[in-house]
Amino acid sequence: MCCPSCNKMIVTQLSYNAGALTWLSCGSLCLLGCIAGCCFIPFCVDALQDVDHYCPNCKALLGTYKRL
Repeated sequence: MCCPSCNKMIVTQLSYNAGALTWLSCGSLCLLGCIAGCCFIPFCVDALQDVDHYCPNCKALLGTYKRL
């Protein structure tokens, strides 16, 4: 894509952050009885986390993809 800040063609850098789906999955696993640490597995799975897209040149935040 073309970065709107620096006007260069780039491939975005991804940063994964815990979002609503991550916390909801953690809470659901706790309710199902996965209290011995298994409920924290959603924090290790990128597919359950929100994604921030950054420009690798100017480090500008280009967008956020929220899973839920």
